Amino acid sequence: MSLKNGLASLFCALLLGGQTAAAQPPTYKLLYSAPDPSSQGAAPVTIFEVAPGLFYFLSAQGGQTFGPSIFSLSVTGVPKLIYSFQPETLSQALVQGSDGRLYGAVYNEPKRDTFYYSLTAAGQGLVKFQVGQVGSGWMITPVPGKLYDVVGNGTWNGFVRIDESCTVEVVQKLSQSQGAPDGSKLVLASDGNLYGVGAQTTELAPPFFIYRLTQSGGYTQIATFPTSFAAIYGGSLIAASDGNLYGTLSSGGANNTGVIFKSTLSGQWSIAASFPPKESNQGMYDPNSLVEASGGALYGATVNDAIFRYDLATQALTLAYQMNRHNLQGSCAPCNFIQGVDGKLYGTAAIGGPGGGAIFSLDFGLPKPLPSIEEIAPASGSVGQKILFWGSHLLGATSVSFNGVPATVYHVNSTQALAADVPAGAASGPVTITTPNGSVTSAQTFTVQ
Repeated sequence: MSLKNGLASLFCALLLGGQTAAAQPPTYKLLYSAPDPSSQGAAPVTIFEVAPGLFYFLSAQGGQTFGPSIFSLSVTGVPKLIYSFQPETLSQALVQGSDGRLYGAVYNEPKRDTFYYSLTAAGQGLVKFQVGQVGSGWMITPVPGKLYDVVGNGTWNGFVRIDESCTVEVVQKLSQSQGAPDGSKLVLASDGNLYGVGAQTTELAPPFFIYRLTQSGGYTQIATFPTSFAAIYGGSLIAASDGNLYGTLSSGGANNTGVIFKSTLSGQWSIAASFPPKESNQGMYDPNSLVEASGGALYGATVNDAIFRYDLATQALTLAYQMNRHNLQGSCAPCNFIQGVDGKLYGTAAIGGPGGGAIFSLDFGLPKPLPSIEEIAPASGSVGQKILFWGSHLLGATSVSFNGVPATVYHVNSTQALAADVPAGAASGPVTITTPNGSVTSAQTFTVQ
């Protein structure tokens, strides 16, 4: 390393908290960019891993000849079209349910009508969930056996529950005095409840607040931010491994350049980190996304194409990577991230890149993520009964054992869901799932009836 580059790296580390961003220089790799912003496959808005090294993403680009489209993409191949919706429709959400099927929502612009849908991972068996006057469908969140969405149709705001058996139910309608919780996606926390960030009005005006939604529809505002936090850029909450909620706001903090905030599930919140002054010229302001990765850190992006790292142990906020400012790598307005089973971060940039947005990976040398088990549903069952295990990083599972007795029938439905039949000879006790990255044993006991 030259003396000039070494001094620059040292100055950056001192300016942003005195911590290095990672153990190795990060490596950016462009996986896909559509030929141009108007082509099918442009404007990727969401990504998830369906098998080790195989990803699905939703292209939001549509027009008079094609609509939003679902593609698969391997780390070594080219995109494959899975399904394309009708022209002149809009979509921003795509998730994989606990049954392995794909779920999303489409807004038909000419008809001004929204419908949820389900289809197989192969793009077959489309089922539409008619929802009448309910609008939105941009923020679908899967939970075991169900999905939830934050909705609003211009006259009221609230939440719907989408059952995997093809029914949609409004679980809560909110009055104007209860605010407009349509600013961010819901997150499932360790207590089994859903949490989100909302605003006092549908114009997303302050004050902003954190709310709790029970799965039966109970709604409570648990914390309110000062009015000095005057802007929000879709900073959805995450439920971190330390048991707390984390999120970003694009204003406020020591320099009024945005913050990472932390909240307990009871609503005790604090500023975890403030972003540096704009004069630092690092692009480290106006944060708009957040994800937890292995290694005890949170990663996210700012609207100025900076990828940041927040260390949960040291509470240090650092610049981890600066995306190419000429948009050759994609523009983070926003960038959405997941961590793959290989430890790399995978992201989408809806605009920029060599063509129409970008699908890319960032390798920070992070350890491969270990699997987790967060819920067993149901918590008891008889031999031969199918049991759902909900957690994280379950892809590629090689064995499932019930208190030491291996299951002969199991299937990985998604990175969060695995279904297994209770094996003959099983006794009540914990369940262990083994993946190529390691094993996890449930804290919850499964009872054999």
